[in-house]
Amino acid sequence: MSDTPSKPSSIGSLVASRRRRRGHADAGQAAPEDGALRLQARRTGETLIEGHAADPGDPERRFVVELLLDGVPVALARAEQRLAAAGDGAPVGDGCHGFAFALDPAVLPFAAVAQVRLANGGEPVGEPIALHGGEPFAPSPAPAGEVRWLGGLELAGWVHRAGAEGAPPRIEAHIDDATVSLAWADGWREVRRGATLRAEPAFRLRLPDRFADGRLHEVEVFADGQPLPGGPLRLLAFADGLAAHLEARAETEGERLRGERFDRWFPNGVPFSEFDRWSVRFPLPSPRPQAARPFAVAVCGEEGAEASLAAGALDRSGEWIGVVLPERDGRFDPADLQGFLEGEAADCDTVLLMQAGTLARPGGPERLLQALGDEPAAAVAYGDRLLLLEDGEPVPLAGTAFDTERALEQGSAGAPFAMRRGAVLAALGEGAGDLDRIFLHPLDRGFAGTPLHLHVPGFGFAVPPSPAGGAERLAEAVRAHLGARGTVAAVEPRPAATLPAVRVGREPAAGACAILIDAGWHDEATVAAALDALEPTRRRRGASILVSSPRLDERAAARLRLGGVEVRLAHAARSPARRLSEAAGHLGGETLCLLDAGLAPLDDRWLDELLGRLADPGTGLVAPLLVGRAGDVVEAGLALDLGTAPRPRFGGRGAEDPGHGDLLLVAHQVAAVGPAALATRRADFLALGGFDPVLFPRHLFAADYALKLQALGRRVVVTPDARLLRSEAAALAMPPLAAGLAREVDTLSARWGHVLASDPFANPLLRRGGDGFDGLAWPPADAAPRTGLVGPPRAVAPGW
Repeated sequence: MSDTPSKPSSIGSLVASRRRRRGHADAGQAAPEDGALRLQARRTGETLIEGHAADPGDPERRFVVELLLDGVPVALARAEQRLAAAGDGAPVGDGCHGFAFALDPAVLPFAAVAQVRLANGGEPVGEPIALHGGEPFAPSPAPAGEVRWLGGLELAGWVHRAGAEGAPPRIEAHIDDATVSLAWADGWREVRRGATLRAEPAFRLRLPDRFADGRLHEVEVFADGQPLPGGPLRLLAFADGLAAHLEARAETEGERLRGERFDRWFPNGVPFSEFDRWSVRFPLPSPRPQAARPFAVAVCGEEGAEASLAAGALDRSGEWIGVVLPERDGRFDPADLQGFLEGEAADCDTVLLMQAGTLARPGGPERLLQALGDEPAAAVAYGDRLLLLEDGEPVPLAGTAFDTERALEQGSAGAPFAMRRGAVLAALGEGAGDLDRIFLHPLDRGFAGTPLHLHVPGFGFAVPPSPAGGAERLAEAVRAHLGARGTVAAVEPRPAATLPAVRVGREPAAGACAILIDAGWHDEATVAAALDALEPTRRRRGASILVSSPRLDERAAARLRLGGVEVRLAHAARSPARRLSEAAGHLGGETLCLLDAGLAPLDDRWLDELLGRLADPGTGLVAPLLVGRAGDVVEAGLALDLGTAPRPRFGGRGAEDPGHGDLLLVAHQVAAVGPAALATRRADFLALGGFDPVLFPRHLFAADYALKLQALGRRVVVTPDARLLRSEAAALAMPPLAAGLAREVDTLSARWGHVLASDPFANPLLRRGGDGFDGLAWPPADAAPRTGLVGPPRAVAPGW
């Protein structure tokens, strides 16, 4: 049982969300007590017949329906449109079971009765419809309009109008219950209804420039006082785009449109080599004026200490008193700093700690101090820095929100940090004599879900190269920290890189492990090769294996079962989220490892590494590093952006590339992962209802699951010490991105917009797009202090 507490609000939200989903997917779908199909057809216009056909027992089933006029079949349609269920119950599954038929006006005068039935079955869908009986038309279940975010501050959509008379619909955009923008639906847009296109009033609306502030905003759009489907929208906009630059300078409308398309298609960013000009254009945000409080400055080491204390940015930060702590073998005497804090610095509530040779830059110290002042629960505040190479050339080193696993393997990574006086004294009282041990000390008895460490975006300091022997000293600090927590682990220095680092090796989690192989659309030969590659792991861990496939037939399954492997076949139309969740429900063991059949381990200890990381009760999911045969990184977790599909972190880099800040050399947290390879506790998986087959049936179910774990206080970790090779067959077997992906992206943005707008394990100062660490953002996003915690999701009803 995990001893990691979770935030009550997060648990309550997720449990409620799960109950709501069950209500829609099970109880709500089964409204007819006999479990009968939900079938309905209505005439909603002169030439339009609309309805729905759904099976509550199999929400993913999509029926083909047939239209008959006077008993003669005239048209076929697939019931897969997002139409309302006529108010007779909650939507079934994702709510996409609607259909529409457009009657031919030339044929209509000669037909008396229309009837809809299931194709290849004959069961009637609704009652026969008299075409000339004078009955009023039923309300259409089709959406009454739509609004979408186009990027930046632009919104666009359409509104249904029953007639052509009257003024164009009035469109209002509301933020925080205030009207911020007005427009009229005085354009036109073609909207498909059944097999016909009809013109509907369209609009385009731009929000005021003040909302291009790099912060998440929620917008509700109304047409003549009624909210439009698709809202409320969550948007994230930035000032200083090319379109804004051309707004006042463009001589033609075409030039402005070119600027808009440039901003939309090309992520805004510049290379790291442009840092000097970038920092002039985007200086650090000015701290708010606050009551002057003296703070202490502790410089560890003597070489370069004088320059550190003489930095002008310190004097501009307010009143301070400093001390130089002599080091021996990279450690200082804790009594030296304790005596200083209890003597000359007794009036200082905050301590700024840094390695000798560190130079404060304008705004750097003040922002750390202010962050601690604004967040009473935090003990430490750290920021980004410039790494001074051997030749003195500064290189931007951007951090992420606090990452517990990375902190265990890199410590403070050389970053200066501000810490509350009491927290520093507590660390010193237990013998902490180096910066890494002090940085980690608040975690000794801390609990997941508490914002003990704040990341303050901004290159507020320039730091020297790490002194020799840093990895060995870090190993000692990490051993002391893990010992204080009662955690048994082997801690060994990693090979030399830019930053000192260690490897924390825990014993694999206790209990049996089950491996679920997702055969997907791989053929039998690929599945058999995957089983052969896993045989050393199977013998080593005694793991059970189950293969889930929508493609193999019974004869192929029988051949695989002869090798002692369980096989579960599924219908080809079954979504991966439901298929894999159902398969996982038939597995035993304490841990579940999901593995794509096209992946092969590079050694037989990969599963030990995943289960060892999962042994920490605060970790809920572990994923390996995926590499390609060309020696490239395929995926190291996913990076999140609002309104776009998650993208692989570090995708395309060489497999031996250390990554920005040596991130690919150490275990670290990510916000989301793909479904190709992951390990998680079976109890957590079942408690969260597995993958969500209603909201994320085919593409983003693993990302949603990872975010739900984090909302419960669990960590999602990627480890480079477990590497899996993606075969060419795996790349070829990947299905193309279907239209359903756009729907899932919209749902992910609605459900987790607060995370997508500011991925905690990216940096708001780095370029949006790409692999997440390949340039500076132009302009930067919101640089407010942040934690690595993920808030609860927003409830999104099925069929949204």
